[in-house]
Amino acid sequence: MKTRDIKSKKPWKRIRPDGYIQHGRFSSVELGETPADTMNYDIVTQADFLREFYPSGHAINSPEFYPDIWREEEVPILDEEGNDTGKTTKRLYREPVPRYSFAFQQIIAIKHLVHLCGNDVQFELNSTKVTEAERDTFTTLRTGWLKKDMELAFYEAARSAHITGDTAFVGYFTEGQFYWKVLSFMNGDVLFPHYDSATGKLKLFARSFADYDEDGGIMAQWLEVWDKTYMYRYRQGEGKGKTLKEKVLGVFGLEGYSLVGKKPHGFPFIPVSYHRDENGPCWWASQDGIDGYEVSFSQMAHNNQAYGEPIMLFIGEGDNVDMLKDVNGTIKSISAGPDDKIDYLQAQSASESYMHQLETQYKMIFSQSFIVDPPELKSGDLPAAALKILYSPAYEKAMNECREYQRFLNGMVEVFRYGYGLELEKTIDFANLDMKWWLEPYVHVNTSTVVADLASAVQNGFLSKQTASERIETMYSTNSEWDRIIREAKEQQEADLLYQLKIAEQNEPTDPSADK
Repeated sequence: MKTRDIKSKKPWKRIRPDGYIQHGRFSSVELGETPADTMNYDIVTQADFLREFYPSGHAINSPEFYPDIWREEEVPILDEEGNDTGKTTKRLYREPVPRYSFAFQQIIAIKHLVHLCGNDVQFELNSTKVTEAERDTFTTLRTGWLKKDMELAFYEAARSAHITGDTAFVGYFTEGQFYWKVLSFMNGDVLFPHYDSATGKLKLFARSFADYDEDGGIMAQWLEVWDKTYMYRYRQGEGKGKTLKEKVLGVFGLEGYSLVGKKPHGFPFIPVSYHRDENGPCWWASQDGIDGYEVSFSQMAHNNQAYGEPIMLFIGEGDNVDMLKDVNGTIKSISAGPDDKIDYLQAQSASESYMHQLETQYKMIFSQSFIVDPPELKSGDLPAAALKILYSPAYEKAMNECREYQRFLNGMVEVFRYGYGLELEKTIDFANLDMKWWLEPYVHVNTSTVVADLASAVQNGFLSKQTASERIETMYSTNSEWDRIIREAKEQQEADLLYQLKIAEQNEPTDPSADK
């Protein structure tokens, strides 16, 4: 596959309303046919997603989207000496309008990530009869999962996908040690996955990025490609970063990438797990509402700027009002005739309908993204059931996202299991370990309530102590908590047995003939 074919991916898009219910009519005596309906889209890029994420890049800050006001005023014409000639001319000038952008996208992204990544990835042995060796291997793998910061890797990947629409997790070896990195457009990486049309599995993966000089200019474009066996590195010089060979090839119109490195990546498969959200960032459903809210708020601010200050009103006859001003032009005193009146026109207040519009837009932004704006609690703590109901929209969204990220998590675990297994020389043990893993949505709940529920379940006999230990693991216990409990129980049994033997020896009757 040529490099220009590798650097290709389908774009993100947003559908347009063109042609909505405009396909003709037919009567009940006719046989209607389904017409060909071509859909039109607006292409959006990952750079657009970043513009939406940062308030400084919002559309409200663009004069093309929300234009300034052009005004015309009369100005006197002065002669060469600067004296007024009595003539006037018109001057056209632009008056900047107030613009306000809000970081709704960042709020939505953070809240989604909390509910998706708030709990650690759940692991469990999938066998009904677990041997001691399997339990030790399972503990080793879970300890390595935390040691290698795999929870951090999943968070970074989820954050990238929530903000820029896609992400990739890549495993690699350095001096026999397993490492990982998360690729994201936020860090300058453009990702190009290629799948097998029959199996749907990843057959090739590429990542492009650039090197920059001290002036911000691109020195070189890099392209890294992974297949089942090798990792390739291609380079294309730009500007001052071009090599002599690239300059010569450029004269003949042969500019392009050149292979500068090829080495085995050490995995029996492509060590990449890729995830893409076809809708783009997590706030895609609220983006129009955010734009509308910023326009409405900016219009209200402009209205307040124009009419917010009270207007001074003079009522009287003749020109007999004298004003004393300071050096800054501020009016310090006013003198007028006995029959003149001076008053203020009070500023207009925002209408109730306008405030209702802003409040509705604000609520819909959160509702469309399944975000809960928690109310202020007047007294006490809410019980667990009430908290779950309160956060049910966010919890439902997190449940859906857990399913969407399951394939990505499967790829992460596969890469980690082989990579960490090779580092410890336990690839066969890890591969034969029958276990399952999944994501558990996070919801705000009092931890003491969870502990009490688990204790009650164990006491009533429908939950084992081992399962309770695993469920409580993220709050108080460790990966090997159940092993510690068993070891402590065995140590206690041994201590009790030794104590009983000692008591038995002390109480054993002595034989009188033994002294003779």
